[in-house]
Amino acid sequence: MKAILKKYVLPDAVNAVWGMKLAASLLIPLGILLFQPLGLNARQSGVLAGVLLTIIWWSANIVKKIPASVFLLAVFCAVSGAGFQKVFSFPLSETFPMLVVTYLFSRAISNAGILEKIILPVLERTVHTAFACVPAIILTFFLMVYVVPQPLARLIIVAAEFSAAEITNRIWMREMFLPTALVCVLVVGLFGFLFRRQLAGHPISMGRGERIKGFSKREKAASGIILATVLLWMTQDIHGINSTLVTLAAVILLFAIKTLRLKDFNAIDGTTLIFLTAAFSIGGVMEACGAADKVFGLFSGVFPSEFSVAYLWIMVAISMALHMLLGSNTTTLSVVVPGMMLLCGEQVPAEVIVFTAVVSVSFHAILPFHSVSMMMGASDGYFPSGYVTRFGLPATLLVYFAAAAVYLPYWRLTGLL
Repeated sequence: MKAILKKYVLPDAVNAVWGMKLAASLLIPLGILLFQPLGLNARQSGVLAGVLLTIIWWSANIVKKIPASVFLLAVFCAVSGAGFQKVFSFPLSETFPMLVVTYLFSRAISNAGILEKIILPVLERTVHTAFACVPAIILTFFLMVYVVPQPLARLIIVAAEFSAAEITNRIWMREMFLPTALVCVLVVGLFGFLFRRQLAGHPISMGRGERIKGFSKREKAASGIILATVLLWMTQDIHGINSTLVTLAAVILLFAIKTLRLKDFNAIDGTTLIFLTAAFSIGGVMEACGAADKVFGLFSGVFPSEFSVAYLWIMVAISMALHMLLGSNTTTLSVVVPGMMLLCGEQVPAEVIVFTAVVSVSFHAILPFHSVSMMMGASDGYFPSGYVTRFGLPATLLVYFAAAAVYLPYWRLTGLL
C-alpha cells in the first residue's frame, strides 16, 4: 500500500521547495475566486479556478495526476451544476471500454512475440545507419498506432470526442493520411538537415545474434486473432460491427488460449484513465456552466470576418500558445477544441477545427516539458534538452507552412472546405 501511495498519490518530495510551489500554484485560482473577472459568477469562477489549479498541478507535476484529477472532478461535481453525465462523459462513453480492452489487446501482442519475431528481424535486416533509423521509427509508429494505446492514439481519441461531427476512420484517413504523409517527409528532411552531423557516421547494429525461434501453436493462434481484429477495425465502415465488441471478443479469445492471463490486467493504465476522465470533462463542464463563452470570448475579436489563411494561422497560434502553457497534448486539446468550436463553429467545419488542433500540437515542442516522450528522453540522458529547442523552433514554422500550403489546399480539394 505504501508503494502504491508513493507511486500514484504522494508527491515525489515533500519539502520546503514543494511547499512553495504548492502555495504559488494557489495564487491565480484564489484571485479568480475573489475577484471573479470577465463577468464570471461564483459558479463559473469556481469552475475556472479549479481547472487552472489542476492544469498547473498537471503541468508542473506539483500534485500527481490521480489526486489532481480526482480534485478537479470533485470541484465539477460540487460547484459546476453540469450534471453527472457531463462530468463523467468519458467513462460513460464507448471510448472508455474500448481503451481498457485495447490495453489488454496490446499486452497480448507483446505476449504473442509479434514484435520480437516479425518487426525486429525486419529492422535488423534493413536498418544499418542512423539516417535509416529515422524513417524506420516513423513507419513502425504508424503501423502500431491503431493497436497500441500510446499518446498519438489518445490524442486522436480526445480530439474526435470533442468535435460536433462524427469522425470515422474513413473520414480521418481521407482527410489526413496523404497530407500528413507529405508533412512527415518534410519533418524528416528538417530533422536530417538540423542533425546531419550527429546522424552521420554512426552505423547501427542491434547485436542480438541469436536465432529467432518460430511461432508456437499458441502464438500462431494469437497472431491470427490479432490480425483478424485489426482487419475488422480497418473495415468497420463496411461491415458495421462495433469495434469495442470486436476487441472485447478478441480479448476473451486471447484469454481462452492463455495468451492473456489474470496478471496481464496490470497492463491497464489506471492513472491515464483517471487523467483522461478529468481532461475530457473540462470542455463540456466549462461550456455547460457558461464559463467557456466568457473565457474564449476574449479571442473572438482576433479572427477575420471570413475564413482564410490568416484565419487558419490564428487557429494554429492559439492552439500552440495554450500548448506552450499547458504542456500536455491531451490537456491542450481538451481545452482548445471546445473553445474553437465556440469561436469558429459558424465559419469553420467541425472536422477542420479538430484536424487543425491536432496538427498544431502533434509535433510542436519547444522544451522537453511540451512532450512526455521528449521529457523522458532528456531526463534519462538519451539526448541534450537543447536538441528539443533546436528542432522545435524551425518545426514551429513548419507547422504554419504545412497548415497553409499542405492541409488547407488538400481539404479544399476533397471538398471539406
